[in-house]
Amino acid sequence: MTPKRTLAVLATLGLTIAVAPAGAQEAAAAPQDLPSPQSIIERYVEAVGGEKAIRATEGIHQVGTMEMPAMGMSAELEIYLAPPNKMLMKMVLPQVGAINTGFNGEIGWIENPMTGPMLMEGEQLEQAIEQADFYSDLNYSSRYPSMETVGIVEFAGEQAYEVALVDQDGDQTTEYFSVDSGLKVGFEAEQASEMGTVLVVTELRDWKEVDGRMVPATTLAKMMGQEMSMKIDTISFEAIAPEVFEVPASIKTLAEKVKESGAGG
Repeated sequence: MTPKRTLAVLATLGLTIAVAPAGAQEAAAAPQDLPSPQSIIERYVEAVGGEKAIRATEGIHQVGTMEMPAMGMSAELEIYLAPPNKMLMKMVLPQVGAINTGFNGEIGWIENPMTGPMLMEGEQLEQAIEQADFYSDLNYSSRYPSMETVGIVEFAGEQAYEVALVDQDGDQTTEYFSVDSGLKVGFEAEQASEMGTVLVVTELRDWKEVDGRMVPATTLAKMMGQEMSMKIDTISFEAIAPEVFEVPASIKTLAEKVKESGAGG
């Protein structure tokens, strides 16, 4: 999961998030000894399978569970991704029902039994577009005009390169790449909530090989007093049927109403 895909799960649930404690501890590293962000990212791309394998992938389908033990919450989780920019995330919460979030290349939408159908707009839509970027691991340079290797720190129990990334909107994400394996071990990113802008620290764990690709089986988002884990049980790299990303009827109706309202205004 990319940083914003992880944050999208939290946002979809409408959770109020407390500020997370710092996830990394500083370790000594002279600036002249640090590799460039570009070389760290290139090594990461090779570690997960290489650019050729990523571009040859026709689709991704993940099935697993999302849990928040402190809240007694558990949900079935299913994620579909297709190039270049299609995404569908489905969660089923007991006593709530299905919460679906999608982007079909043009329209971002959410179906939530608690709020009804919603069209994404503004920053929420921008985040959906980034979440749906199938080639996000290959697009660091275009996504982040500013990239800097800050140092070597201890993160999630291992030595990692700390890379500060700033996107075109000025939003900052800090990512951590294992010095040993080159794999991404986690990231820190800010999330808007009812309490204002807060920090979520996420760890990527249990990397395993599936069909020549390396994937994290567990994503753990840490928050003050609580944690959210996403565990992927199965993952396949096969083409996804186009109808999977078709906009639901309720969203189509809502989009038509918005269009008519805009035309009438």
